[in-house]
Amino acid sequence: SVSGKAKIFKTGDNYELALENFSSSNGPDLKVYLSKEKQPINFVNLGSLKSTSGNQVYPIPSSVNVKDYSFALIHCQQYNHLFGFAQLKP
Repeated sequence: SVSGKAKIFKTGDNYELALENFSSSNGPDLKVYLSKEKQPINFVNLGSLKSTSGNQVYPIPSSVNVKDYSFALIHCQQYNHLFGFAQLKP
């Protein structure tokens, strides 16, 4: 199970994804994705999950148009298993 809030914010010229009051069950290969859908079909991998709890920030590559992505996903890449998602508010 996954809980907390996800939001995108701008720092200078760069965008970042913040996970706030975040909590997740543990998994072997958890990644943070920005995705166009609730499933990881069209997504950008922001890297490995830093921790299963607490506030976290992930830089978004400058080549990514954040307006194209509606979801933040916590996904086990090794087993292709979705742990949870949050819809991003515009």
